[in-house]
Amino acid sequence: MLKIELQQQRLMIEGVLDRNTLLNYWPLTLLKDVSGEVTFDFSQLESIDTAGLAWLLKQVALAKQAGLMVQLQHVPPQLRSLAQVSDVLELLPINE
Repeated sequence: MLKIELQQQRLMIEGVLDRNTLLNYWPLTLLKDVSGEVTFDFSQLESIDTAGLAWLLKQVALAKQAGLMVQLQHVPPQLRSLAQVSDVLELLPINE
């Protein structure tokens, strides 16, 4: 199960972000309600697969294209490892 909620300028991502769950959030219309800066908060993320990583990269690109400043917080080790193995870690604006 995946739940994504917008709380002010923060997208709270909770549960499992994988090929079975992300279609419920494609396209991610929540970004239309944000201006200036958006933070993707992964503090409640349970797991992610390569489809989830691809979805995330697309959302970051779309947000930047819309003129938003993007940052990722509470990025779990699994997401970092997946991004590193996929050679896309530098595309993720991770803010510790």
